[in-house]
Amino acid sequence: MKKFIGNPNCPIWLIGDSNPKNWQGKLDAPLDPRHTARHNIWTPVLDVMQDITFRAEKIRVDTSALYIQNAIEEPQGKPKPNAIDWHENINNKNEELRDLLLMKKPVIVLCFGAFSYEFCRRTQKLKSRKFNDWTTKTLGIEFRNSVKNFSHDSINIFPLLHISIARGRFIESHSYFCDKSGSNYFDYVGSSLGKLILEQKDRLKIWIN
Repeated sequence: MKKFIGNPNCPIWLIGDSNPKNWQGKLDAPLDPRHTARHNIWTPVLDVMQDITFRAEKIRVDTSALYIQNAIEEPQGKPKPNAIDWHENINNKNEELRDLLLMKKPVIVLCFGAFSYEFCRRTQKLKSRKFNDWTTKTLGIEFRNSVKNFSHDSINIFPLLHISIARGRFIESHSYFCDKSGSNYFDYVGSSLGKLILEQKDRLKIWIN
């Protein structure tokens, strides 16, 4: 399984959790489009984003250029959810991603799930947290803060939900993340990101020619 796909010079990155344990020998790349998880957690968000940008400006994101990798490759190498101090191997991988981020300076980094988000936070030298601190509610708060504080001169990290949005408590996940009962997570996140990238449309070279 490839470590990454896409162009690291693209201003939008997608960072997943880890390789799917039972399928990494059969899949080609992180967030492989043949795997159901991709279409549970990303496709509906992307669909709303594309709808927002096309209706406003008749433009669409060139998804073939998006840079995609997982936080780590081996799922058994993840630290315990309640661990603040991570082992050396994970820290080394974190430094690798930090170096790549500093070199390429993507504008938008979308992190799928609690571990991916905490992993990317640590690349920015933010105060370390246990990744199980990041619940659906707290990830939603962080997402709103990232939208509010967006800067085209910075690396902006956005937490998204991982597979929890497709499991038994999916109704609660919609409401908790959006902080409003009856909300639709996919519409909320997709429209927020779509409007944000429209505001930066001349700076972000992400459009289909």
